[in-house]
Amino acid sequence: MEGKFVVFEGIDKSGKETQAKMLYDYLHNKGIPVIYTEEPNPKNAIGRLIKMWLVGKATVTSPESITLLYTADRYEHLKKVVNPALNVGKNVICDRYFYSTVAYESAIFGMDKEWIRTLNKNVRKPDVVIFIDIDPEISLKRQRAAPNDRLEKVDLLQKVRKVYTEIAGEEKFFVVKGDRPKEDVFKDVKLVVDRLFEI
Repeated sequence: MEGKFVVFEGIDKSGKETQAKMLYDYLHNKGIPVIYTEEPNPKNAIGRLIKMWLVGKATVTSPESITLLYTADRYEHLKKVVNPALNVGKNVICDRYFYSTVAYESAIFGMDKEWIRTLNKNVRKPDVVIFIDIDPEISLKRQRAAPNDRLEKVDLLQKVRKVYTEIAGEEKFFVVKGDRPKEDVFKDVKLVVDRLFEI
């Protein structure tokens, strides 16, 4: 039986990475086979290039190229990490996926959403998407382990959040308010996950 594919989405510092890792620990402690992964994916060269671009250590100038890089990273990620795990019955918890590319590239660079969807038409559909919603003013005040990347600006993130909200309605995301203690947020995450895994 194939594993379940759970995706966390949200603007920068929304808490999605924290929630994804808490979910990994929760399932792992219950003896449920699970892996944690992320996009851009550091296990392939394309993902590493994107991460370098985000912090200004690599130059990519055209929005089309950036969008294509994110998409190429996703197909590599699916082939090397996500699909092999799901195919042997492991569950996959992923921090960011296709919806991030739609939200960020359309809101920040004006890329056509339908073009992005066409590029990603063959990617695997998640079993559930959990959107951690938070106001950018709050998210940008949160402590960081690393410096802000080039996309972490309040006005840009307001635009990204707006697109995310639209996608959440279209795709029926499970929406969780992120401006609370992480334990309270996780209680809501567990509501949908417990149903999905019949815990």
